[in-house]
Amino acid sequence: MKQLSMHVTDLCNEKCGFCVVGSPLAKSDSVQYNELINFLIANADEGFDSLNLHGGEPTILPRLMELLETASVFGYPEVQIQTNGRRLKDRGFVDKLKERGVRLFVISLHGADSHVQDCLTQTPGGFAETIEGIRNAKAAGIQVRVNTVITRMNMGQLGNICRLCVELGVDHINISNLHPVGSGYFALDMQAPTVRETRTHLLPVLDELVGQGHKITLEGFPLCVVAPYQRLAIEDGTRFIRMMYQGAVYDNYDEFMDDQTREYGAPCDGCALRSECGGVYLEYAERRGWDEFAAAKQDLLEPAVPNNLP
Repeated sequence: MKQLSMHVTDLCNEKCGFCVVGSPLAKSDSVQYNELINFLIANADEGFDSLNLHGGEPTILPRLMELLETASVFGYPEVQIQTNGRRLKDRGFVDKLKERGVRLFVISLHGADSHVQDCLTQTPGGFAETIEGIRNAKAAGIQVRVNTVITRMNMGQLGNICRLCVELGVDHINISNLHPVGSGYFALDMQAPTVRETRTHLLPVLDELVGQGHKITLEGFPLCVVAPYQRLAIEDGTRFIRMMYQGAVYDNYDEFMDDQTREYGAPCDGCALRSECGGVYLEYAERRGWDEFAAAKQDLLEPAVPNNLP
């Protein structure tokens, strides 16, 4: 998969406390529309399979339709939009996006009910709008991938979030590790689960989903944290993403993330998963240290106990 990816706005209509962009802190938009157009034109003949728009919240971009029409003129075969899904509650708006080449919505869903979702996003009523948006996207024949960032507030209902996705007919479920940058840097201590908490809540859900044959991926996790499901890592070497973010161009997004945002510590030495693993987020290691990763490495060395034993 070869994808062109553009950060189209810093602004958002939600206020997620763990936002990697720091949208809740943004008072104005640093993104210039002409830079988006120039980036589209410069890469038009590079053979990209898709164009990915993200933010902030792309659906509140005043010139979104114009941007999509430009992408169509320059031959981009399909568009993906990363969104909280709230504006998709308007079926007419969804149809207009489809007419302009949108074939996939990557929709953020961080709770199985309004209590958790609306608290995490600080948006009363947002959960109901997101669910309606997912239904409208599916009714319009547009694929939906849900992205859930696992936090201490939602980890206990992760299974219910995924079951809700299945009920809604979501095509692909992606579960993300909290990246403690932007607003997420300030949320790390309160919202980022420990390695043990992540494994306790995540692995049973993966057992259930994989056993039922659902499409599921994992993003941003050190592989020792998600073993034995490391094969579900979305950063599997089969994708190439060129991204423009606030005017800077990253020619290979996954390589940038591995080289600049993650690191390895002493427990990583001799780990059987080291060659495939991107490492641990710098800020997480700085604040919480490496002891819990030593324990995770030890888990890899110990034989698994069959679930059916008394």
